[in-house]
Amino acid sequence: MKRILVAGVLVGIILLTQYFTTNVSPTAEATFIAGLILLGGHIAGHLLSRIGLPRITGYLGLGILLGPQSLAVIDPETATRLGFLKELAVAFIALAAGAELRLQQLRERIGTILSLTLSMAGFVSVSVFSFFFLVGSHFLPASTHMGEMEKAAVAVLLGILAVARSPSSALAVIRECRARGQFPETVLGVTVALDVLSIVLFALGLSVCQALVSSTVDLRFALTVGAELIGGVAMGLLLGAALAFYIGKVPGHLPLLLLGTALVVTHVAHGIADYVRDTHELPLHLEPLLICVTAGFTVRNLSAGGDRFAEAIHSVSLPVFVLFFCLAGASLDLQSLRTTWAAALLYVVVRGASLFGSCWFAARHDEDGAWYGISFLTQAGVSLGLALEVVRRFPDWGAVFATIAVAAISINQLIGPVAMKLALQSAHTSQTRS
Repeated sequence: MKRILVAGVLVGIILLTQYFTTNVSPTAEATFIAGLILLGGHIAGHLLSRIGLPRITGYLGLGILLGPQSLAVIDPETATRLGFLKELAVAFIALAAGAELRLQQLRERIGTILSLTLSMAGFVSVSVFSFFFLVGSHFLPASTHMGEMEKAAVAVLLGILAVARSPSSALAVIRECRARGQFPETVLGVTVALDVLSIVLFALGLSVCQALVSSTVDLRFALTVGAELIGGVAMGLLLGAALAFYIGKVPGHLPLLLLGTALVVTHVAHGIADYVRDTHELPLHLEPLLICVTAGFTVRNLSAGGDRFAEAIHSVSLPVFVLFFCLAGASLDLQSLRTTWAAALLYVVVRGASLFGSCWFAARHDEDGAWYGISFLTQAGVSLGLALEVVRRFPDWGAVFATIAVAAISINQLIGPVAMKLALQSAHTSQTRS
């Protein structure tokens, strides 16, 4: 009876969004929708958790339902107005991910983390590339209008894209399950490492693709990415030191400070990138995710206020997760599946199989080796950003790659959290309490 009542409340909230968002100012509409996302997302997550599914699946599902491809409550204009909330959430979740990486536990698992990271980065990327280069090119949309080098370039980038992960999804599921132990700590450490590594590999991949399609080598982009990584880590260390100093000196309300910090970091990073681009004509992009992961790790492990910092993040993480994943669900381009379903499905299958194989090999002596593979399926923010960069760099065929990437990411983002929750609940070295 309670579940029926809760479901009725959710339906009522959805109907309210359609009734009250007509003939109102854009700002009032965006504010109203943000509030209803928080209420509706919380209820949707609760309903799905009662049947054993991750809460973020409910958040994503509500976002898809309210998005432009369903009820269109969150249309592109509203999504743009709420974009700052998504940016805040990405930076805040990165701070939380850094706070979960405890140095002592990482030292104990460093061998497994390195083995899994290198195994997946090598085997998964090569497997996906080989499949699409040798067989799968026939399934690419508009493949008849592409040359052999362009098909090879798409295969290279799909192979590298397969390495990218979603730290936000991993952290959300770990938090929901209240998972502790070697298995969740290893999964989160590998997820963050692979997400950073994918940025480096993508920079090299873009240079390779430039050479394939135009017989010229653009090393400037690869050097710029190196500067981005060094600059991001340096800014993260400085931010972490500043936060640690403040936490040690001021007994204030930390959650508000951390939310404000997350929003400021994103805009400062974008401001620096715009300045360098305008004054030096360099395509610099400081990644807020890398800055905040480094800052969170610094505060948690290199200051006396690490535990207080982690508690403050945990106290406000729920509304941040609800907003982020509902807006992420609304932004999923499910329409792209109509034209690329075959290529996207093949990508998901080949990537999933190679993930399982590489994890089994790398952790074959680990008692939980069989569960690592399905813990790394999710893809999100960084993956989408990389896909858009390809469109900018290669307008002739970049849209083909981006369409497949968005469709495949949509599938992985829906099935990944469910698979990860199963792994966390089944692994021997994972203690959960949902």
